[in-house]
Amino acid sequence: MGSDARRRAFSALLGLALIGNMCAVAPVAAAAAKVAPASVDVFRDQANKVGARNCADLYEALGQGLTRGAAYSVKTEADKTAPDAHLVQGVLGMTYDQPDLKGPAGGVVLAAPGQGGCEGYMVRVAPFQKPCAEVVSLLPAGSTAGEALSGVWRYQLAGNQGQALMIPSGAACVVVTLSGMTQRR
Repeated sequence: MGSDARRRAFSALLGLALIGNMCAVAPVAAAAAKVAPASVDVFRDQANKVGARNCADLYEALGQGLTRGAAYSVKTEADKTAPDAHLVQGVLGMTYDQPDLKGPAGGVVLAAPGQGGCEGYMVRVAPFQKPCAEVVSLLPAGSTAGEALSGVWRYQLAGNQGQALMIPSGAACVVVTLSGMTQRR
């Protein structure tokens, strides 16, 4: 696999090719987990089941970005008394079978109503079975190193795609990806 193809694959694995400028709907509460869902609308479906509809589009976009390239299970939760007025949260277990990433990973998707729309965030924790120095070469072209945080490498991903923290773990590298989005009404 060529260098550009590897970077694109890594970006897809990081789930950073997120859809912007989503229109408002309504989201979230608490729904049953689904294993390797076939429906591309699983995040919206679960948000609707828990009564959270205001931020369902954003929640879905973040969830789809987070899970791209993985089989997964998700558990969606929201405030039971006023799900449209509070945070909707998805906790995920994922399994990757990609050339540069194999095995289990975890993630969290958050979306909450705010003034004029919704704000959301995704966090992915994925172990790569190679040293962090090699994983850095998989970052999108134009990514820049930031200040290290207590020995943890931090990168600003190109194209305003978020950040990546690289945590050495023996011969492996645990990559924590962070990315946020805003949805305006």
